[in-house]
Amino acid sequence: YMTNGSGAGSGNLYLKAGLAADYEVSPAANIGVSADYQYNHLLYSALGFSIGVSIHPGKMASTGGNNSSTPSLELLESLSPGVSGSGLDAKLISFNQIFPVLFKYYDNSPVGRVTLYNNESVPLTNVTVSFFVDRYMDNPKQSPVIERIEPKEILDTDIFALFSDSVLVITEGTKVSANVIVRYTEKGKQYARKYAVSMDLYDRNAITWDDNRKAAAFVTAKDPAVLEFAKNISSWVKQASSTAVDKNFRIAMGLHTGLKQYGLTYQIDPKTPFTEFSKDKLSVDFLQFPRQTLQYSSGDCDDLSILYSALLESVGIETAFITVPGHIYLAFSPSASPADARLTFLNQSDLIFLNDRVWIPVEITMVQHSFLDAWAAGAKEWRENVEKNQAHLYPMHDSWKEYRPVGLPGSAVIAAPDKAGLINAFKIELNRFIDRELFPRVAELEDKINQSGKAPRYRNRLGVLYARYGLNSKAADQFEKILEKVEYVPALLNMGNISFMNKELNGALVIIKGHL
Repeated sequence: YMTNGSGAGSGNLYLKAGLAADYEVSPAANIGVSADYQYNHLLYSALGFSIGVSIHPGKMASTGGNNSSTPSLELLESLSPGVSGSGLDAKLISFNQIFPVLFKYYDNSPVGRVTLYNNESVPLTNVTVSFFVDRYMDNPKQSPVIERIEPKEILDTDIFALFSDSVLVITEGTKVSANVIVRYTEKGKQYARKYAVSMDLYDRNAITWDDNRKAAAFVTAKDPAVLEFAKNISSWVKQASSTAVDKNFRIAMGLHTGLKQYGLTYQIDPKTPFTEFSKDKLSVDFLQFPRQTLQYSSGDCDDLSILYSALLESVGIETAFITVPGHIYLAFSPSASPADARLTFLNQSDLIFLNDRVWIPVEITMVQHSFLDAWAAGAKEWRENVEKNQAHLYPMHDSWKEYRPVGLPGSAVIAAPDKAGLINAFKIELNRFIDRELFPRVAELEDKINQSGKAPRYRNRLGVLYARYGLNSKAADQFEKILEKVEYVPALLNMGNISFMNKELNGALVIIKGHL
């Protein structure tokens, strides 16, 4: 457009045409060449030519300079699983059963599998598969790199997932959208293909019994409600009992008594009974977390075993699941070593000696019976089934290495049982145990006392036996009977020790001085 200076305009024909070419020397640099022809009617005609170099600092930094062998371009395509006819296809994507309670487990164990197919006539290299589920994962999880896939080769690779604990809010099974991203290099260029697929997530209480150790993931010993319940009862029991009886044994007895006082009951799950579901390893069972069992005040054999285990573990007592055909129950480890346990417990057939450890089995479904009866039933079940090679023991700490426990979201206030009532019931149970352990031994020593003409060494042993179980008054009676007839030094020292344990220091001195 032109003007003649008078303000009036006049038109002029204008034409322009050109060609340009661009050559990529490397991902960081391009050479460009262009030519054009310009025609202005009545004014001029011109031919133009230019050459230039363009530099891309961002690509130079990302590719490491002028290395032309580095992949240059990522082209992200969205496809559906299948064979497209070119590039690297995710021919098939399949998923395993996925359970929220095992969300930590899937970081190293596959959630599914991708079947890859190389459509090309050249090898594809640096192949990676990433997996991501929005909302339930913070970042994609990449599978190990596949260095090379040959032309027309079919190859399977596992998918992994690092879920967040948000999956534990799933109370009903749900279907979610997942992304599988396949990246690969072909002839120096990098490509990416994204596959959007649906995946089923079970609810947080779901599990299968293909591996009995999986139940360990439900043993949430650090749940605040579990800790409070267990630590209260543990403290009460320690204050109300003698140190003569194994510490772990006393606490386990106290917690069993506490659950009985709390009103916990055994109730078979009508929808998913363990007896039936344990036979089909892939049937999905419903397991309760410890806090839930306390809230509901009932559970089946797996629920009660999980709860009892969590309570014991929360106060430092190691536990193990025991499985026999159609049933699961619990064992705990006493404080005593196997050698000491053989000396401490009268009936060794009620103990399990396995791999340099000793375990005490408890049939926890008998939670409304006495602890001693539950112990006897658990021991009987073990003996009967171990002979048939169908009893298995799974230490909890070993199971946790594979199936780590998870924290159940939310909180709950669990009322502890009445303290006075619990302590009274516990003392009755403890005394019953002491009497059961003592009676045969007392009878044996009394026979030896009579047969030996009341030899002081046997009566002294009887006094020591009473003292070992905290029956100090009965122990003192035996030592006094000896000292009434003879100056027997062991009895004298033991009598002084009894006074000392009773915090009667002056009495201890009087006893010793009176016999010097």
